[in-house]
Amino acid sequence: MSEMPEDVRTALERHLIDYCYAVDGLEDVGPLLDLFTDDAVADFSAIGLPAMTGREEIGAFYRAVFADMTHHFHFISNFRPDGWDADEGAGAMTAYVIGMGAAKDGSSITVQVKYRMECVRQGGAWKCRHYAITPMMPMPGSLAQVHGAR
Repeated sequence: MSEMPEDVRTALERHLIDYCYAVDGLEDVGPLLDLFTDDAVADFSAIGLPAMTGREEIGAFYRAVFADMTHHFHFISNFRPDGWDADEGAGAMTAYVIGMGAAKDGSSITVQVKYRMECVRQGGAWKCRHYAITPMMPMPGSLAQVHGAR
């Protein structure tokens, strides 16, 4: 595995930022889904939420999240390249995330997690093909309360 080029690193950091802005918008799932390949896997099982395959399942999950919440806020830091395959043009990036939200039921959620996104270039844009969230601190009960298994 070769070292990730700086322009790829920057593009993947921007991709993570674009993802957080799309989730925090809580309005239109379309721009969020545009960040994923058609066959993407989003695995949230390490934090007690579902693993999903394909944009349809991912979209259904986020439409429900958007319906549950009144506010979202993500703070991301500690970006780190986590893999680069020059032959395939695929790169992975991790980041630490503090995510906060207010739910329509009056509860609040705060999580401290790590995101890992593996991305490829498709049609001139970076798309996530595998996304996983792992806990960095214990998960709050409010996460399952608001976004329980769907």
